[in-house]
Amino acid sequence: MKWTGLNELREQFLAFFESKGHTRLPSYPLVPIDDKSLLLINSGMAPMKKFFLGMETPPNRRVTTCQKCIRTPDIDNIGHTARHGTYFEMLGNFSFGDYFKKEATAWAWEFLTQVLEIPVDRLWVSIYQDDDEAFDIWTKQVGVAPDRIVRLGKEDNFWEHGS
Repeated sequence: MKWTGLNELREQFLAFFESKGHTRLPSYPLVPIDDKSLLLINSGMAPMKKFFLGMETPPNRRVTTCQKCIRTPDIDNIGHTARHGTYFEMLGNFSFGDYFKKEATAWAWEFLTQVLEIPVDRLWVSIYQDDDEAFDIWTKQVGVAPDRIVRLGKEDNFWEHGS
């Protein structure tokens, strides 16, 4: 595993997905310009809602971003735990009707194991408890050993707005 700094990691991620045909978009402003449902941008997909909802056509069916985000639901925990903060940058790769789990899974594994050179024996995969399709992709296509895959429920392996 090779060491990488934050700036290098960000660039490696974005360049990797550009090599897979994604268009790199800049980070949107932290205060949404055209979304009255949010006070602040809280995720990488928030600026993409207009594309997912079909309100606008994306510049490409494949997009990659490094989105500046602010989260406030757990603001009372900031400073009390090592994992809570308000500001972070979320790396993302998005498909607007172009690809789904099979490609996204393979590319995630390729990025981790080939670009970042993380040893396979150091990686574990979590999937949603009832997602047999994801299990089959991880085991049959990617080649992850079944005992390295953990099935988790909604509370531990599913993100919803406000979580």
